[in-house]
Amino acid sequence: MRVAIYARFSSDLQDARSITDQVNLAREHAGQQGWLVVAEFTDAAISGASMANRPGLKDLIRAAQAGHFDAVLTESLDRLSRDLADSAALHKQLGYWGVRIVTLADGDVTKVLVAIKGLLGSIFLDDLAQKTKRGQVGRVKAGRIPGGRCYGYDVVQDGDRGLRKINEAEAAIVRRIFAEYAEGRSPLAIVEQLNRERIRAPRGGSWNASTLNGSRQRENGVLSNSLYVGRLTYNRQHFIKDPANGRRQARRNERSRWMTAEVPELAIIDLETWGVVQTRRRAKNAFPLWQRRGPKRLLSGLLKCGVCGASYIIVTKDHVACSAYRNKRTCENKRTVRMEEIEQRVLTALKRNLLTADAVTAAVESYRTERHQLSQARARERSVLERELGEVVRRIGRMVESIKSGVDPKSLVAEINSAQAKRDALESQLRFADQPDVTVLHPNAVASYRDKVARIQEALARGDAAALEAVAVVRGLVREIRITPAANEMELQVVGDLAALLEQEQGMNKGDFISGCGGRI
Repeated sequence: MRVAIYARFSSDLQDARSITDQVNLAREHAGQQGWLVVAEFTDAAISGASMANRPGLKDLIRAAQAGHFDAVLTESLDRLSRDLADSAALHKQLGYWGVRIVTLADGDVTKVLVAIKGLLGSIFLDDLAQKTKRGQVGRVKAGRIPGGRCYGYDVVQDGDRGLRKINEAEAAIVRRIFAEYAEGRSPLAIVEQLNRERIRAPRGGSWNASTLNGSRQRENGVLSNSLYVGRLTYNRQHFIKDPANGRRQARRNERSRWMTAEVPELAIIDLETWGVVQTRRRAKNAFPLWQRRGPKRLLSGLLKCGVCGASYIIVTKDHVACSAYRNKRTCENKRTVRMEEIEQRVLTALKRNLLTADAVTAAVESYRTERHQLSQARARERSVLERELGEVVRRIGRMVESIKSGVDPKSLVAEINSAQAKRDALESQLRFADQPDVTVLHPNAVASYRDKVARIQEALARGDAAALEAVAVVRGLVREIRITPAANEMELQVVGDLAALLEQEQGMNKGDFISGCGGRI
């Protein structure tokens, strides 16, 4: 019987050797049963609460669907999943493909075992969450930090991991930030100077104004961190996993559920400075930046700085500027430009240059030449892969004949497993090399594009409203608009994407048609 081994451990706090131990035990069991191990799949430091965020398990499912093995061998069912619904769905799906689940702990997994183990796994996760929360609450009451390291502090290496000590170098930066803000300097001016002095930010890299301001709802950020006055605040938010992708999402808790504990030994800022800073922040927060809540414009999200590559943001009602300059002062591009000017120039360029059939014909022909060269390279690669695969298949055949002739199969298990793993890898590479050349399959792409361009140009000719509507339809054609200061005006460069307009009726994969084209306007 062909088996695939799956191993997983949950936390980066656990020993990574757990994976090796699980695989070795499974291999030993397979050898005792005379089974052939044809594949191994692993997920390290990933929780079993969700199947969506485990690449190893996803690879296993794809291989099972392709019929590469007859059974999945794992230490216990909770290695595959601790969620009842996920366990049941996985068992049902594998069964449909004729693949059994075998565990070292319980043997063949049945529906009854899935129900019992899945329920126990779900209860375990709920119980673990409650115990973790209870433990964190106890640590907070004892003046311990339940989370990670905060800027301005070091983790005490010896003893309780919740203990912290002041990092004097970082604490000096914290005091400087609070003092300058209390004196009237803006967060942007403060971080500009910090970046100019190349002072490392809390998470590395450069400082940002949001590092100081944080979120008003969650009250985070350097200027809101009450730990700096010796008051630990806990339970401001909780996390919940999105069942669709397994990622944690933060949810703000009601203020009544927040907990505080006094830790005066960790105070970096005096209460008087803290009070001045919080009073000034409340006064400023009473007047939110209305322009950040304005409606999205036609080209929102597409504007990029031609100097540093950062996004452009709205800085007044009618003007945009480089976000890296406005928020960090890490870019020299301080020029602003009217949004209306950009929109009008882009509309004109789309009509005059980017949407002309002649320009796209040249781009498609260039793309077709590149695809032809790629096809030739793939043909050469395929020839090499086929030759290697043939040699591996013949070697496997010779070993199988040896077993039929009376050779003990256990003596050849390791060699057969290695050969079959190499065969599977070569077959996977061959499948990739077999992907068809879309330009050959769809020779009418240029004609189709010309027809669509003609209709769009008709809409552009009808006036501003129609033009805006037309550009909105082909928004996917414009990947980005780069804005660069020039002598007399801002230079705009439109970078286009042919994928949206080269879509065919017969199930074409649009991603295969991506080809950049652009021009200065």
